[in-house]
Amino acid sequence: MQERKWKILIVDDEFRIGQLIKRLIKWDELPLICTDVVDNGETAYQVILDERPDIVITDIRMPKINGLDLVCMTKEIAKDIRFIIISGYKEFEYAHRALQYGVNDYLLKPISETELNEVLQKLTGELSRDCAAVKAEREMRRTVSVSEHIIRRDLLSHIMDKEQIPSQTEMEQAYHVVLDAALYRGIDIKLDYTDFEKSDKKQDRLTMEKVLAIVEQNLDGHAKEELICEKPGMHLYCLFNYEAEKSKEIKGVIGAILSDIQDYLMGFEQYVVTIGVGTEKNEFAQMRYSIEEAQVAAGNRIKLGTGRLIYAEILRCETEKEIEDYLKPHKAKLKQAVETYSREGLEQSVNQIYSPFMLKEDLDFSLCYPLAEEIISYFFEHVEVQSRESDDLKEFLFASVNQCYSITKLKELLKQNLGDYLTMSLKILETESTRPIRQAKQYVDDNYAEKITLEDIAGIVELNPVYFSVLFKKETGMNFSAYLVNIRMEMAKKMLREGNETIAAVAEKVGYKDSRYFSQIFSKTVGVKPALYRKLHS
Repeated sequence: MQERKWKILIVDDEFRIGQLIKRLIKWDELPLICTDVVDNGETAYQVILDERPDIVITDIRMPKINGLDLVCMTKEIAKDIRFIIISGYKEFEYAHRALQYGVNDYLLKPISETELNEVLQKLTGELSRDCAAVKAEREMRRTVSVSEHIIRRDLLSHIMDKEQIPSQTEMEQAYHVVLDAALYRGIDIKLDYTDFEKSDKKQDRLTMEKVLAIVEQNLDGHAKEELICEKPGMHLYCLFNYEAEKSKEIKGVIGAILSDIQDYLMGFEQYVVTIGVGTEKNEFAQMRYSIEEAQVAAGNRIKLGTGRLIYAEILRCETEKEIEDYLKPHKAKLKQAVETYSREGLEQSVNQIYSPFMLKEDLDFSLCYPLAEEIISYFFEHVEVQSRESDDLKEFLFASVNQCYSITKLKELLKQNLGDYLTMSLKILETESTRPIRQAKQYVDDNYAEKITLEDIAGIVELNPVYFSVLFKKETGMNFSAYLVNIRMEMAKKMLREGNETIAAVAEKVGYKDSRYFSQIFSKTVGVKPALYRKLHS
């Protein structure tokens, strides 16, 4: 059966560029026919309406209808047409936006013949696999491929995370992976953002997939076996198994991987790359330690710089020192700064904690990262104001810490964000009404399950009930009874989400003896009945 030919339309406002693209395509190797070559988006759209090409290669900037508008207009009438966007480096932001419009791929000028044909080969393969005639075979092949990839990825992740790694026999039988060559070596490919606040998960995924492809292309035919897995924080870990005579060759391959990744990232402004390289190991049981060394080496980019290979054997580290050894001498001062809302004291503490790393050259600088995480945890253990904002900030900081590739940048991240939170917390406390109101709220927080009346609370804080009621509403924006209900409902929601006690038991634990009345209050406050809320959040 003759292979189907897929129709392709080429659009570029410089007609000669369009013709050049046409000449670069390997028509005798790809199942493609050219529908047309046009020089503006308006004509291109008409061709799309008339001919329904399968693939459109289009420049971004064109008269009448630009490339992005052409994509949007086409997707409204034919979602299955594949688009390849062409842009220069200065137009990369447009190409970045194009990904959000459903573009399948993009090429940077000047166009590479090899890359163009690789992209076309990929797209024609996708088109072919989408045909109903080969759908069953495609799904089977995909299932097998995905399963194998997951198994191999999970194997390396298992090796990294577990102290007891599988034996060579277990690997061969359970994973169909044979690691019996003489040498083992691990690397950690680490991508960092130049600005973490501009992170884009969709772009990250595309970039990491490309990095993975670069690694696999460079390794092809060199290592006897390789295992690759991705970890959070834009880490790609690789473990190579190879014969002793391949040692120098593998070192060259690692250098080529770095070079190719840097070439690919030239069109981006948001990433820098570093590769940490572990030492060679000649024992199966030692291979995990090469990966750990690679991770430490990559962590030392914070002192040695990015855009380079960092070999574990070049690191000049003093005798291993625990994180607690760096933090312990400064805990009292750090705690005092947090509890007194002293931004200046906080900044001084951070500077002093990191001063050894700024002044010495023989430390393991990868410790800067877990040290920052300890500072963040210690800060939020002692800051008085806890809120959803504090949880969000913690999550942001833990994610951002490992994207800092200089000590100065890491310190500024901590000082700026934790300092801002201290300032905000102080304002919250200053604008909170008076001490009696804080006492009343604390009492409710601690005793919400008990019978509490406004008169009881007023007596506890030694105020007239009427005056206390007016003051409470002025400072909190709600009546005392509404505040009490809100606290009880929040605790009830937590119990319903996290436990399996009966509705009646939950009602009693938050201060309601009558479960029917509790259900009425819960439905009025939350919007759904307790049982339905539990079901929605189970």
